[in-house]
Amino acid sequence: MDNIHDANLYELEKKLKNSNEFKKGKEIEESLKNRMKPELGFFKLINLFSKKYPFLFSILITLIVINSIFTARISYLTNIIIQQAIYDVDGQAGTNYGLEWFWWMVITCGVLLVMCFGTYFRDYIGNMISVKIEVDLRNILISKLLEQDISYYSDKKIGEIMTKLISDTNVIGNEINGLLANVISAPMVLVFGTVTLMLINSIIAGISVGLVYLMAIFLVLIVKNYRKRFGVIRTIITDINGDVTDKIGSIKLVKSSGTRLYEEERIKKIHLPYIKNFKPVAKTGGWLITVLIISDVVIALATIASTIFIFGDKDPIYFTALITPFVAGLTALTRPLWQISGIIPGISRASTSTQRIYEVVRSESLLSENIKDGIKFNQEINNISFQGVSFAYPEKIEKLILPPTSLVFEKGKSYAFVGETGSGKSTISKLLLRFYDPTIGTIKINDLDLKTLNLHSYLRHVGYVEQEPQILYGDVYENVRYGIFEATNDDVVAACKKAGLHDLIESWPQKYTTILGEKGTLISGGQKQRIVIARIILKNPDLLILDEATSALDNIVEKVIQKELEKIMVNKTTIVIAHRLSTIKNVDKIFVLGPNAQGIVQTGTFLELTKVEGHFQKLYKAGEIEK
Repeated sequence: MDNIHDANLYELEKKLKNSNEFKKGKEIEESLKNRMKPELGFFKLINLFSKKYPFLFSILITLIVINSIFTARISYLTNIIIQQAIYDVDGQAGTNYGLEWFWWMVITCGVLLVMCFGTYFRDYIGNMISVKIEVDLRNILISKLLEQDISYYSDKKIGEIMTKLISDTNVIGNEINGLLANVISAPMVLVFGTVTLMLINSIIAGISVGLVYLMAIFLVLIVKNYRKRFGVIRTIITDINGDVTDKIGSIKLVKSSGTRLYEEERIKKIHLPYIKNFKPVAKTGGWLITVLIISDVVIALATIASTIFIFGDKDPIYFTALITPFVAGLTALTRPLWQISGIIPGISRASTSTQRIYEVVRSESLLSENIKDGIKFNQEINNISFQGVSFAYPEKIEKLILPPTSLVFEKGKSYAFVGETGSGKSTISKLLLRFYDPTIGTIKINDLDLKTLNLHSYLRHVGYVEQEPQILYGDVYENVRYGIFEATNDDVVAACKKAGLHDLIESWPQKYTTILGEKGTLISGGQKQRIVIARIILKNPDLLILDEATSALDNIVEKVIQKELEKIMVNKTTIVIAHRLSTIKNVDKIFVLGPNAQGIVQTGTFLELTKVEGHFQKLYKAGEIEK
């Protein structure tokens, strides 16, 4: 199964990497990392994605331009209809535009119909572009988050990460369609609307258009601080989401501590800064609407008043023919004011979210998985060696965890590491899984530097069982098959039988399609470990790492699980991190780690170590190694 497994996954990786979508996605990701300037981020982002979807963007921009021109020209067509109608009736007043007013009505209706269809397709295509970019950004973020090393997550709350992954990408997706339409449309309508009114009457147009431009400048001044305010608000929301997610994830602690009322009050308090910082935004929004409504009325009244003052002595028919299309034109011309009121806050929201996404995309993992350039590991693991390996966590580089250590693990043998908490036991497993790289020294697998291997191909030969079993929200098939995706349902059932799970699963109403709950909340600790054991049986790895795999179980369940683990340890190189006697007494060699980064202070079998004075005997007698 190993060879089939490797071949299938290699083929899948090859197809994915050669696909156009993968290549374009990687190009955008690299551009996001290398080419973006913070002050131009959002529009640069749109420019990057326009290269991925050139056809859709071309259609969208064409429709926006057509609609903008037609919107600005409607008032001119209205003027023609009125002038031609007057001419047709009077024969002298009005202007002859060559066609009867009825046909100009037909032309205008045709323009309106084109605008209707154009608006429909503009919104449809714009929304599709928005959702595509939102999904693409989310996929890029997920890829980047999965690529990050473990240390990236050490000082971040899951809620904070999820806010950027879900909320910020959603903000950008929601803003793209409206902003694209408004940013292109607003200046075009202003320009063409100005020209149209000038063609009707340049004097009145000068007054009306001047007022519109003054109001536009005034609106920009009102909302100029929006971006800074939205940045603060998004940061507060991120902190709140991180806090709430943490507490929901620790719901058992809250329930068992009787702190529900305390948490309710605390959550209310952490929302106070959000409310406080949102007040200026709410006030600005209120001022925007107020100014817009007043500006519409003031501009209309100023236009009517100036028309009366300048042309009041003219014939009533002439006056009506002049003022009617002008009012219609002003309606189109003031539309960009409303668009501006949405553009600046929208850009502020989108730019803030864009920068927060860049924070993730531009962050670099401390280690490379060598997916492209690494050595494909297509052989059995025969030997493992630590050559002068020392380690300190990147987050606390000044605190040494493991001093320079050299040791060898032979194929098919079992080894255990024991010691007090903090002595570096679990560090061994983390280094072998390449959660981290050694600070100094080299780990070699079959005489190959672990850092040069294609990590995915190496990990296919490694099985890992830890204290807290990793159970996904899904059914039994999904959980057991995870990482061995080509395995059939029959393969899963066979693995569960060997793990002693089959009869239990068959007793459930939904059997193997039973949902196990988030992190396996619907099954017991022992059942979770059996699921993991079934997963290991199905994977059949060369190297088995057991990191305190039974320490969270009671003695009775622990004995049962230990027997199952011993079965799958046969003929496998096994590394055991433990403090229980039952898990280490039968291993081939025990490494005893001293406190305060002393490293390995004793080695030997269980019987050898219990007979000589030393650190192991102290741990044993002090109860650090449970009997």
